[in-house]
Amino acid sequence: MNNNQNLNGVTGNQQVPVQPTQPMPQQVPVQQAQPVQQVQQPVQQAQAVPPQQVQTQTSDQIQQELENLRVKAVKKQNMIIVIGIIIYLTIGFLVFQKTGDITLPLFGAFFATAIIVIICNVIKEKTQFIKAYKDKVVVATLKTIFTDIHFDMEKGIPESVIANTDMMMMGNIYYSNDYFYGKYKDIQFQCSDVTIQYEYTDSDGDTHTTTYFDGQWYIFEFNKQFKGSFQVCEKSFHYSKRQGGLFSKKEKDEKIEMEDQEFNKQFKVFGTDAHSVFYVLTPQTMERIKSINSQIKGDLLFCFKDNLLHVGVYNGKDLFEPRLRKKVDIERDTVTTKNEINAILQFVDILHLDNDLFK
Repeated sequence: MNNNQNLNGVTGNQQVPVQPTQPMPQQVPVQQAQPVQQVQQPVQQAQAVPPQQVQTQTSDQIQQELENLRVKAVKKQNMIIVIGIIIYLTIGFLVFQKTGDITLPLFGAFFATAIIVIICNVIKEKTQFIKAYKDKVVVATLKTIFTDIHFDMEKGIPESVIANTDMMMMGNIYYSNDYFYGKYKDIQFQCSDVTIQYEYTDSDGDTHTTTYFDGQWYIFEFNKQFKGSFQVCEKSFHYSKRQGGLFSKKEKDEKIEMEDQEFNKQFKVFGTDAHSVFYVLTPQTMERIKSINSQIKGDLLFCFKDNLLHVGVYNGKDLFEPRLRKKVDIERDTVTTKNEINAILQFVDILHLDNDLFK
């Protein structure tokens, strides 16, 4: 990650021109990205808008707009599927008539299905529906819970940010989207969907893919000062990485046994400085981590580094994705969105991240 990438965004600084209504002694630049340790939020001078120019949509209007986009996307998908099936059946029948071999048509069926799925996932109408849904349902819901919220469905946490924790196997395929950051109880955080995989081709030419991570990656400000870095890894989380490998110049992590035996059954702790680990993982903190583990679905990885808390939740799902084949219901979908962002609230509330004392 370059020097302009940080907790407040992934693209660097952007300036938004401010149009003053009267002469101003100084114009305030808008900062989209600030260093993690010095959190500053965008400053923007609101412009007065005449009442007659304010146009707001009712919930019913938004729902109807989204439903129209959804139906349009479904119709386009159905058309692609029908055309694909007709083409496949025609070609398959001609091949079978000529060769009498059913193998080629069967192979063609798998190939045709893959092509149809790919086309259905990238059609313009589907993208338009998803973007409108996230703008009008997801972002609107986020703004009712968090402050200083920013959402970008196209971008994600940069690969280098996770790699620099040196606590996660990174593979050779990385994908991230649905990036958002904001504040909750004055704690700044960022989150995005992340997929990390390792793909290789064996001597027979067959391709194999191992998924190291598929879920959400969160980064929180950690108000408590500590030295060093360490990880707390749920035992079912298989692709964490201990710092300081065989050829690394860094001091190698050691496994640290905690006094809480129930905690040791659920988690592995690795760090270079046992004193720092015991300083952060107080009995109360371990109880809170166990509580989170019982409430959040997925395998958990906690990385404590540079006074930041990284949390990986490997749950095999994407957040905020609407169901294309399900009718839009604003009230239901808002509740669903709130449930999906509940993990953020739990990490801050249960771990007491807004408290600068270890207790």
